[in-house]
Amino acid sequence: MTGRVLATAAALALTMAACSAGNGDVSADATSGAGTGEVSGGAITLDASEFAFSPTCVQAGGGQSLKVTVTNGGSALHNLSVESLGIDEDVQAGESITVELTLPDSSAVPFVCKYHVANGMQGAFLTG
Repeated sequence: MTGRVLATAAALALTMAACSAGNGDVSADATSGAGTGEVSGGAITLDASEFAFSPTCVQAGGGQSLKVTVTNGGSALHNLSVESLGIDEDVQAGESITVELTLPDSSAVPFVCKYHVANGMQGAFLTG
């Protein structure tokens, strides 16, 4: 593996650990103060800026269909990539996108900005 791939894998592992308190509970302050968001009405908004998502961790029901809106409040191009669900959508500066996804019954599903994951721009959907 290349150094960049290893760094990305390590950063994702840290995000997953930060989102979980070890007992399945979600930390209230996961990374960089971005915290945890609860899904309301089957939808959640992720704010993307340089270089973080807010919230970082999203608590949702397993098997739930979810509308995820990503709003890019930054000046750089951002992205929402959820590799395990085949999602890879760019979000231009000052714009928003909405994607629909179905979360697995019991799992943590990481999401990243493919352009800034090396800067720590990542999070996770938590189910179960």
